[in-house]
Amino acid sequence: MPLYPGNIVFCCNPNNDLYTALKDSEYEFKRDTNLENLIKEAENETGILILADYYPRQTVEIGQNILNMAEAKNLRLYIEYPLSLEGLNLGEPSRTKYERLVVSSDFFKSKLEKDTIMMLNGCWYLPVTGVEPHLCMAKAAGYSKIVYGLPEKVFPILFQMKENENILVSSSCLSNFITARYAPYVYWKNLWEYLLGWISRGEYTFNLKWEPGVGPTYKKNDVAPADLEISALQRSFSWFRNHAVYSVDPKKGAIEGFESGIDHMGRQMIRNVTRSDCVSESAMVLALDWHLNKDPDKKYLSKEILDYVWSPVFFQGDPNSPMYGLNNWYENGPVFYGDDNARVIMATLLARSIIDTDRWDERVLKCLLANLRTTNKLGFRYNRLEYSSFLPKDRSWSFYMNDDEYTSYSPHYQAYLWAAYIWAYSLTGYNQFLDISKNALRMCMEVYPEKWYWTNSLTAEISRIILPLAFLVRVEDTQEYREWLYRAAGDLLKYMDESGAIQDMFGELKNGKYPPPQSNDNYGTTEASLIQNNGDPATDLLYTTNWAFLGLHEAAIATGDKLFKEAEDRLAEFLCRIQVKSEYHKYLDGAWMRSFDFKKWEYWGSSADIGWGAWCVESGWVNSWIACVLAMRHKRESIFNLAAADKFKKISPVLIEEMFTEKSLPLHGSNKGNFVSSMPGAE
Repeated sequence: MPLYPGNIVFCCNPNNDLYTALKDSEYEFKRDTNLENLIKEAENETGILILADYYPRQTVEIGQNILNMAEAKNLRLYIEYPLSLEGLNLGEPSRTKYERLVVSSDFFKSKLEKDTIMMLNGCWYLPVTGVEPHLCMAKAAGYSKIVYGLPEKVFPILFQMKENENILVSSSCLSNFITARYAPYVYWKNLWEYLLGWISRGEYTFNLKWEPGVGPTYKKNDVAPADLEISALQRSFSWFRNHAVYSVDPKKGAIEGFESGIDHMGRQMIRNVTRSDCVSESAMVLALDWHLNKDPDKKYLSKEILDYVWSPVFFQGDPNSPMYGLNNWYENGPVFYGDDNARVIMATLLARSIIDTDRWDERVLKCLLANLRTTNKLGFRYNRLEYSSFLPKDRSWSFYMNDDEYTSYSPHYQAYLWAAYIWAYSLTGYNQFLDISKNALRMCMEVYPEKWYWTNSLTAEISRIILPLAFLVRVEDTQEYREWLYRAAGDLLKYMDESGAIQDMFGELKNGKYPPPQSNDNYGTTEASLIQNNGDPATDLLYTTNWAFLGLHEAAIATGDKLFKEAEDRLAEFLCRIQVKSEYHKYLDGAWMRSFDFKKWEYWGSSADIGWGAWCVESGWVNSWIACVLAMRHKRESIFNLAAADKFKKISPVLIEEMFTEKSLPLHGSNKGNFVSSMPGAE
């Protein structure tokens, strides 16, 4: 039965988010768009909410006559994003960049504690001075609460007029919370319930409910349907085909994803950067779609996209170059991360086994050997090589291969190359692939975890190591190798929540490349962890959960142990539950974002990472490998496919001889080719 709080009226259009949410929660109010009439007709001590219907355009004008009438009737006013307000000097609309909304007073009492962090996405605000804000926008480090106090520079958002505390002013639009996807849900619910209580002078209590425009497919305690996994997989397939893949004749490719930033309409911008890893991983998903659904369109696209990945814009095809065989990180960009090359290789190997073609075999094997010959005697490769890495006169590929000192105890950069090498050994029989991988894995496990150098979190590093260890057990099932696998996986599973989420956790800060920000100034200036402190309930789908899912799947197959299978099953259900669902933003429906808070049960985290905040959507690393494992589970298969072994064994002797024959060093004074010096769109 509708409730009629008679001492509250609204000045807004009927489609305002707050007004519609209240109607959906079975409250009904008097509403008009003529403020002067509302004030004239209002009873004494009424509360009026004057909302910014056309935000970020300013249309609300409050003159002295309005203020006088309101004061005469002792009205309470909430005024939002005004064009003008008598007695207040408002600046021109400005936009925030890294700032988040912070509760800066005790105004909200127990409903919202001081120092609480919220997201006011796409925030346009009106600069104002000389006020004491209850809410402000601030560049402040923290997860759910700020940890270093407020910085000196803040932007007031919600405050009371000094001349009349019955007038509450917002310099931005707080009522746009559904459209712009403000977060977290419960904080905004509490904020508006308190403000409605304030505007009614405590006469009413409210229970506000709405359905977020973008959110997880299932709530935490929903009963999972029988077709949970296959439904999630088919939705992921649709997302790739409809929103990730593109065609610019004659090339077919895939976008990197969608930016984390959300504008005032709730939209996220495309990251249209052409990266070889994302493109090849997307092609792998299309091949898997063909594998399950036999749609020839997907098979065709997978081939076309992989043709592009192995074309001269990515593949270093000059036999006289020390970069020969390596795959560019991005289009025409000679930057070579080993882990990115490894995923290009593994995605291609899986796709070629599904669609049964050998058209890329020679280039794939050359890429494997190119990485191998820039891997040192210990089994470690520089985390990043690029054109300039080969410019010094003594820096051919053999310089790196003959090194016997460099180590990098960072599975983030190293582990997937070891996995690719072990797979390559099984395809070719070339012992060097296996020998250096075993040595590097041994060295890595001997110093685990004390000397591991973690990138975004220690759990991410542990997640990465599981795949090569599982492959190693497949190839040589020894007690020692099983102990390594069980130790790493067992430590990772200590951080598995009852929901199936793997809680992110970092190690000692001195061992971290991208730790959480250590000051407010540091927030948003570099890559960073999603959490501020160990114990924050976030799971990272970009750096941890995705690789754990793949690793556990392969560990379960390699060992036959139900421990790994049960953990994989729990993680699969969790991922299917949190798959994005949206009727309003179709380009997000069926995808996964980066950071999920398994306590709040929504996508949330510290967006201190300059390029990949909590709401980013990554086509390759995140979505492709989750879809891959779901497809492999459905087919009850491993990605470790050896169907092409005969062909690789046939072509490998000639290619090994070619790749390991030292050539001249043509880079010195030569044309370095057509490429851009920095990756387009990189922060």
